[in-house]
Amino acid sequence: MADQLSDEILMKHLASGDKKAAGVLYDRYYKKLYGYFARMSKDTDVARDLTQNVFLKVLKYSHSWKDDKVFAYWLFRIARNILVDYFNESKKFYGIDEEPEIADLDHSDSIREMEAKESYGFLLEAMSQLPPVYRELIELNRFQGFSYKEIAISTSSTENAVKVKTFRAIKKLKEIYTKIIIE
Repeated sequence: MADQLSDEILMKHLASGDKKAAGVLYDRYYKKLYGYFARMSKDTDVARDLTQNVFLKVLKYSHSWKDDKVFAYWLFRIARNILVDYFNESKKFYGIDEEPEIADLDHSDSIREMEAKESYGFLLEAMSQLPPVYRELIELNRFQGFSYKEIAISTSSTENAVKVKTFRAIKKLKEIYTKIIIE
């Protein structure tokens, strides 16, 4: 029954001590957060750790959540702050250390499938070369499906600024992607 409640109702339950609500929120958001961290950090172990840290903070600060806020915005703001802290602490730069792995293909795979996998590898490489702000905007807008308004709220920016930066990010991504393909 709890899995049918809204995120905001679950947060009210969590704030009043109902730990089962945390499990439902965990199930709803684990994959999205993990995907976000995996694409941003390029490290699955780091992604797993950072995802866990988000949920620990949700538990710790559930009492400070304002029920007039959309839970997903609050959650992704926590995630963003944790990611920034991680990169500040580790002094790690965005980028890839090695070529993206493309799974071994058996002989029955079609040429289209091979081309799609190659294109995806090129896309990942191009994404890794974007400045962190651009990569985050594309991640939130294109991969996570957040609107410009939602991103503006979670990043404390204006909707117009988010639109402009996202446009620039996509333009830069296309430039990098084209260079990679030509090489």
